[in-house]
Amino acid sequence: MDHPRILRARIFRGVIWLLFTILGVNLFILQMPRHRHFKNQALENRQVSLPIKGPRGRILDRDGVILADNLYIADISLPLDALQDSIPDPTLSRLMSWFGLPEQETLARLADQQDRGRRRLTLIANASHTQYAIVEEYRQDLPGARVDARARRRYLYGPLFAHIVGHVGEVNQADLDTAAAGAVYRLGDMKGKLGIERALESQLRGRNGEKIVEVNASGQIVGSEPLWRQRVGPGKDVTLTLSYTLQASLRELFGERPGCGVAIALPSGEVLAAYSSPSYDPNMLTTVISPAEWERLINDPAKPFFNRVLQGTYSPGSLYKPVTSLCGLSQEVIGTHSVLEACYGGYYFGDRLFRCWKWGGHGELDHGEALVHSCDVFYYQLGLRLEIDQLHATALSLGLGKRCSDLFATEVAGNIPTAAWYDRRYGAHKWTRGIMLNNAIGQGEILVTPLQMVQLAGLLATGGEMFHLTFVQNPAPVAQPMPSLPFSDTHLRWVQHNLEQVVDVGTGTAANLAGIPVAGKTGTTQNPHGKDHAWFMCYAPADAPEVALAVILENAGHGGAEAAPVAGRWLHSYFDWASQNDEGEPVALAKDQGEN
Repeated sequence: MDHPRILRARIFRGVIWLLFTILGVNLFILQMPRHRHFKNQALENRQVSLPIKGPRGRILDRDGVILADNLYIADISLPLDALQDSIPDPTLSRLMSWFGLPEQETLARLADQQDRGRRRLTLIANASHTQYAIVEEYRQDLPGARVDARARRRYLYGPLFAHIVGHVGEVNQADLDTAAAGAVYRLGDMKGKLGIERALESQLRGRNGEKIVEVNASGQIVGSEPLWRQRVGPGKDVTLTLSYTLQASLRELFGERPGCGVAIALPSGEVLAAYSSPSYDPNMLTTVISPAEWERLINDPAKPFFNRVLQGTYSPGSLYKPVTSLCGLSQEVIGTHSVLEACYGGYYFGDRLFRCWKWGGHGELDHGEALVHSCDVFYYQLGLRLEIDQLHATALSLGLGKRCSDLFATEVAGNIPTAAWYDRRYGAHKWTRGIMLNNAIGQGEILVTPLQMVQLAGLLATGGEMFHLTFVQNPAPVAQPMPSLPFSDTHLRWVQHNLEQVVDVGTGTAANLAGIPVAGKTGTTQNPHGKDHAWFMCYAPADAPEVALAVILENAGHGGAEAAPVAGRWLHSYFDWASQNDEGEPVALAKDQGEN
């Protein structure tokens, strides 16, 4: 009679133990293998802190034209556990299928975001209206998916200002490691990488905010108004000294030809235009770019990322001859009317013939005529009367061989060699005075930037009475006057007179303007990799300078034939622009400028 009871009791106890065993196993699964999933889900099913990025300040030209601003776009994001051990969860799988995303590439990209410490995974950056509408409509079936609004940097004129304005890019670990004291960045933030965006990052960067919101297990925001822990602060606007109109004129004149042009206002030193050709569209770099496209851009032989204004180093060629003349005059080894050995197309130094650019020769010229007609033979002889360190000191006093501005970290200094420099390169006493022939005409190892050459033109125009170059109008920089030039007024006026003669009757007549005197200097620089580079620097009006310009066209040929006409046409555009912005009487200009 008792046996069935005992059996039933045993069965009951067994069922109880089985139930407890199942419960224990499930508790173990919840606490160990599934711990991360439920922890993340629990964290999101409450009030959470959301970082809100502060919008960057705008960048404007001197006339208020907006060059860079922010475009608000939507990203589709997922929680970190949407991808575990390379396996997508149902929401991620569903979205990849709906939007036709390549599975392997997408999973690899999301895994990279996990490795970089992102707080959420960005599945689609800059989603289309259709894409984010689908997520909103089916959000109950897409737990964890969210549409996040953010500001994307927009460059309204693309390549036109790319090398000066620069671009922003995503913060990486190297940025975090080198961030300035007080700068708080997170992975995924945007910061200035080049140009003004980088140089004035502290002004342009907005203050990030933080708000507390209530979300459900699907990651959707629920509840009432958020609680702001830190309000968002927008970045400050930056106004450049550059003009959209003058910059566009340079781009039109260059077309697809490689080179650059830079113009400054006198005596303020404000940079009015600075265009490097070819250029690139910085908008491409504010979003995801494929590795193949990036490789194509950085390996482009035309070097669109290369900022020729700040980084291009070239021999100045005959643009250097005013420097050599001032050196000779200040050292009293030559006078303003001195006549040297006549030019018959070349000059022998030892057993080597150094040619003049004019193969038939210039005949007998005095010092001023040699500068006007750019006679190499005259300057070979003048160079032999000078010491290399004397020429170096003169060039340095005119701003060559050193950076023109502290604004851009990428600006280079060029090279104005000294005796010590040649000793290091060739060995002490293992070089000859023959180097002076090339140095005197701006060839050899002399390297300058276009920015330095426009500054040189400004210094010669004003006799040194000008300010250091600046690209920014607001926040207003402290005006810094250039150091006084170590030359007599008589010698400076002599140079100014002969530079005006260069455009009137010499090698630069193609830069002539009807009704406005122009002073300038042509240059043709030897290029070991192809055709010569064409140079021209100038200022105008010659009798009351208000603007200076330097132009270089790579592999173009003769400066007088190629660069001078570009300068002349740009000056015409400048005076048209100036007359429209001047409250006084407009400047009268002929409509058609012929090329002499």
